[in-house]
Amino acid sequence: MISREVVLHTLKCSPNQYPRALEEKYPHVLEKIVQLWNSRDAEAYFSDLLNPNFSGGRFDRLGFPKPVWHEILQLSELYRKPRSKK
Repeated sequence: MISREVVLHTLKCSPNQYPRALEEKYPHVLEKIVQLWNSRDAEAYFSDLLNPNFSGGRFDRLGFPKPVWHEILQLSELYRKPRSKK
């Protein structure tokens, strides 16, 4: 299980942006997002999460409950924001 501090630090999000529903219902998805956060693979993962029946012709998932989907969308938007490269 990934810690709240690691999520906040890696994603550089504020506590009010913390994906609580995602952590509660799909902790493995949140952990994967954190693992991919600084890679190019995160874009494809977000696309697959947000459009499960679109990419690659997959029709094996129904998608996420609305609150979780919205948190994933917010994280996707945060991921796309320009970040300083250290």
